[in-house]
Amino acid sequence: MTIRTITLVLAAWAVTAAAQTAGLRIVVIEGEDGVNIIQQKTAVRPLVEVRDRNNLPVPGALVTFSIEGGKAASFGGASTLTVATNAAGQAAVTGLTPSAAGAFQIQVQAAFQGQVATATIAQTNVLTAAQAAAQAASAASSGGSAGTAGGGTGGASGAAGGGVAGGGGLSATTLGVVGAAVGGGALVATQVVRKDEEPAKSAFSGPLTGQIVSTVVGGFTCVITRTITGTMKINLDAQSATSVSGRGEISGTDAVSSQTCDGPTHTDMFSNSFAITGTPQSLGFRDQQTETRPADFDPSQSVTATRLLSFQGVLSGGVITGTLVFDERSETIGGRGGIVRETAAGTFSVTLR
Repeated sequence: MTIRTITLVLAAWAVTAAAQTAGLRIVVIEGEDGVNIIQQKTAVRPLVEVRDRNNLPVPGALVTFSIEGGKAASFGGASTLTVATNAAGQAAVTGLTPSAAGAFQIQVQAAFQGQVATATIAQTNVLTAAQAAAQAASAASSGGSAGTAGGGTGGASGAAGGGVAGGGGLSATTLGVVGAAVGGGALVATQVVRKDEEPAKSAFSGPLTGQIVSTVVGGFTCVITRTITGTMKINLDAQSATSVSGRGEISGTDAVSSQTCDGPTHTDMFSNSFAITGTPQSLGFRDQQTETRPADFDPSQSVTATRLLSFQGVLSGGVITGTLVFDERSETIGGRGGIVRETAAGTFSVTLR
């Protein structure tokens, strides 16, 4: 009996801003509230991800970035730039050059199979790094003062540049960019963080164990039990109350532990990596693949198999809990054995700490 490797295919999902038309949506991953330094010709690159109605990445979509008014900045001298999304559904701007001080917007449009989605990315240009640092310091100071007047919660949040009472100010992304631009000089922008704002846990690991039961029917019936023993790991690169993104992997052994018919028993090693997607309340993916190939033990036979792998989980209290489901249906034809059909299914409860 063929041992089939479990393959996980996910896509990163980091929702910062999005627009949707007819099921297509644009997710802004980088670039929102970016501060660009004209004197240094440095800019925060916009990076977006195009997703379908099922929150899956869309490779091959055409994404057009346009500078509103066409004077504040350019893409290497051009006012528009069109990029095709990669396998992860992402498209990034290259050659963004600031030219005029002040706030401006980058309009984004994605097109795929007759569907269109739009989004807007807001950025600001300043002449020098010193001006950027002064702007950041002023925003943090005014936010903190307003927050203090509004109470303890508003003060702490306002000091970070956008509190409940403080309102305005630069975002954490902006402060980080300004700090990097003037690092090593006399002025350094500092992001103020609330004392109770501890770094979120990013690395999770736990056992992946369970069984996949296969039933083979073709003039006979055979039940085969495969034991999965391994480890699942997830590392989150970014997480917020509304989105998470990162990478993960599973590794271990896939072994035939029992069968009701004659046949070889053997053990395979597996190791797969994947991209995590979703929100803290719903980490999930669904990957379905169909393939036709020669049979392993009889090349004169043809096997058509459809495999479905899905995961649904929740991140809470520094622990990811969820369920991994594997389902496969195959049909073998040709040779002298007639048609042989097989169904294989397994459910794995996962706890990653």
